[in-house]
Amino acid sequence: MVIGLVTVVKVTKIFLVTTRRSERKGLMKMERIRILVPTEPVPLARVRFSGRHCYQPKRNREYRAVVQQAARSAMGNLPPLQGEIAATVKLYRRYKPTARNYGDCDNHLKALLDALNGTAFEDDRQIVRCLVEKFTDKGNPRTEIELETFSTQV
Repeated sequence: MVIGLVTVVKVTKIFLVTTRRSERKGLMKMERIRILVPTEPVPLARVRFSGRHCYQPKRNREYRAVVQQAARSAMGNLPPLQGEIAATVKLYRRYKPTARNYGDCDNHLKALLDALNGTAFEDDRQIVRCLVEKFTDKGNPRTEIELETFSTQV
């Protein structure tokens, strides 16, 4: 399926998204950061409304804080990554990937990328390639994120 400049390929539990512009130029790996989030992955829920105010559910706010703390400790004193980035995300949940309460890959990814904005990279617009995999691990739920920067070859 082709949507604008983005190609989405679905293979069972894996979603691979690549930006065609980057594929044409060619990519060369430059830098790699690994982030381990030691808690159950939480998909991004829709915004809630209370009167005139809108807010994220408490569960999402807490997960965002945990992801940001994990990113800060992984990055150390390094500045946010620059340039085009490839992201590999492995979600380890207590439930089977087909369970109803597991969440969609895109909702999990959105929660992670929003939390990493300004910490691991400047903006999630820098992500040009992304692989998301879902696994079951009842004893050790976690999220493993690997970010690689690329320098384009002309």
